[in-house]
Amino acid sequence: MAGLPSPPAARVRAPHGSAVPAAERSAAAAAHLLGAVTWVVGPLVMVIATAKDGPSFSRAQAIEALNFQLSLLIVTIVTLGIGGVLWAVAWIFSIVAAANAANGRPFRYPFTIRLIR
Repeated sequence: MAGLPSPPAARVRAPHGSAVPAAERSAAAAAHLLGAVTWVVGPLVMVIATAKDGPSFSRAQAIEALNFQLSLLIVTIVTLGIGGVLWAVAWIFSIVAAANAANGRPFRYPFTIRLIR
């Protein structure tokens, strides 16, 4: 459309999540996916691996994934294994969390006991 002014440069936004470096986003997504496959072990390894970085997006997401997996483990133990049916739902949450983290958006799991901060 001729005659319409182009938007000023200040109004043009960078794509969402671009403020988070790609390596951070990949590590955060890996922490969530590892939680689906290895339960508590994968996120725990990611929390330990990101400890040297200090506060970061990948560490925060690894802690979130670890808290979720620990919550599922506690529910499964308390319900004498009946809570194990929740593991199928955990796969779905983990995939959604990984997709959010890969795009640089933090994800908070619902109904999670936040034992690790």
